[in-house]
Amino acid sequence: MKEDNTNTINMVENHIRTLNVIDDGVLDTLKKISRRSFVPDKYKSFAHVDMSIPIGFNQKMLLPSVEAKILQAMDIKKSEDVLLVGSGTGYFSTCISMLANRVYSIDVVEDFIENAKKNCSGISSGNMNFEKLNILNNLKLIKSYKATIFTIATDNIDQILDNMDNGARCFIFENIANCPIQKGMIVYKTNKSSYLKEYVLETNIQTILTGE
Repeated sequence: MKEDNTNTINMVENHIRTLNVIDDGVLDTLKKISRRSFVPDKYKSFAHVDMSIPIGFNQKMLLPSVEAKILQAMDIKKSEDVLLVGSGTGYFSTCISMLANRVYSIDVVEDFIENAKKNCSGISSGNMNFEKLNILNNLKLIKSYKATIFTIATDNIDQILDNMDNGARCFIFENIANCPIQKGMIVYKTNKSSYLKEYVLETNIQTILTGE
């Protein structure tokens, strides 16, 4: 664990910080969590490389640089509950849990949920909840949160906006047809029909899974 922690710290100091991620709270969080513990066994040697790591079901972990930029842009407060759509291996949920009050992490893949629970066992401070749930069938859930993060791309951001509460913010990857790169943005819902967009990053990412 000591060696892995050293690799984690080196990744944050020598790579993440150079990408204009300067929020001390985010950097400290990334240093404390062993990313290697959440990476599939066959890819553990790449845990601290800025690459997309396959986790099954045609899905991949977010790049460490992407995760860091999302955390910094969302500016999560300790008093906030966060909805995370796309639990993956549980790594990003754990990062968010150290910045937020509580994290509700959902996914349509049962294996992801069970694996995330296993990976977080003994690490969680008790403020994470994982559940198999299809957000497309439960869009009203978004209105219960002032901060929501999607780790997968969606074709229709309007359906997300329509279910956001006033004053809420949501990180979304917008999927554009025939475009290999998706834009990651934060959408701020100012009132019932108005919102602001802040583009944060561009990357290649999988589209939202529809489940069964």
